[in-house]
Amino acid sequence: MTVAYETTPIGWHGISVRVPASWALGAVGGDRKSGYLRVDDEKMPRLQVKWSQGHINLERKRSEYAKKLTVGKRKRPTGLTVDLEARVISQRSKPKKELATFAWRGPQCGMGALWNCEVCNRALIAQVNWQQPERMHDVAQEVLGSLEDHATGGWDIWAVDGFAFLAPEEYRLGKWKRMTRYLELALETRKEETLKAARWGMVPLVLAGRTVVEWYQDENRRRHDVRWEAHEMEIRGHQGVAAWGKRRRLLGGTRERLARLLRRSPVVDFAGCAWHCPESNRLYLVESIHGDRDDLLKGVVDSIICHQEA
Repeated sequence: MTVAYETTPIGWHGISVRVPASWALGAVGGDRKSGYLRVDDEKMPRLQVKWSQGHINLERKRSEYAKKLTVGKRKRPTGLTVDLEARVISQRSKPKKELATFAWRGPQCGMGALWNCEVCNRALIAQVNWQQPERMHDVAQEVLGSLEDHATGGWDIWAVDGFAFLAPEEYRLGKWKRMTRYLELALETRKEETLKAARWGMVPLVLAGRTVVEWYQDENRRRHDVRWEAHEMEIRGHQGVAAWGKRRRLLGGTRERLARLLRRSPVVDFAGCAWHCPESNRLYLVESIHGDRDDLLKGVVDSIICHQEA
């Protein structure tokens, strides 16, 4: 099958999928062990994904779904016909998964897939929905076929509203903010390492006549978690700023004195950068407080596509 429409990625807790660009993340819940996400368009919910740790009985779960589809809440027929033998995606496309699929048709139509993954030990259930007279069979197969449930090469994709980046799989979501002109995802590890990626729209209003360096200095002047310095630098071919420094610790002074005695520079464990992309009229920021992962910031920044090349 060939995709004849523009797509966009959605990535959340190791779950990733490509959907039509007109679809957007509608709801999320849970965490990496057990969770749920829903993707909507202007008409209705289109994609629903649920995952959990451990394996499920695929045949039993598929039969339960079929029963819910054919019998309504008041135990009345829904008018839907379920095909438990429908081949939605091939086993060859998911070689490390125990796979089952199904489809239904009627006033409402849809396709679904269930699997147990041998790699990440996750169970996943997903379905794509549409209504007559829409014909979305090919779209549903493309979307479900693109669905993955674990990292590639040790890096997860996080993607919301067209903002996508890669992060090491050991990072978990701490918090996130989603507003009309601002999107932020803050990740963390059990070792108190943090990673923040953010995007602003309407950049002239954000910068208010300042350079990116001046904006960054104003925004971070009063922060207390790190001691930092920042300098102008080209990032991704755009005007930007690079920052680095040290995390503030209770014993920070003792560590610095010890480093001087050993004739070593104190460890730099804070790094960040920001840049303005005129092509997309957006401002991007990536910051990390890390241990010995000097490649972390570069890996995240290099994964961000701020505009499409001509």
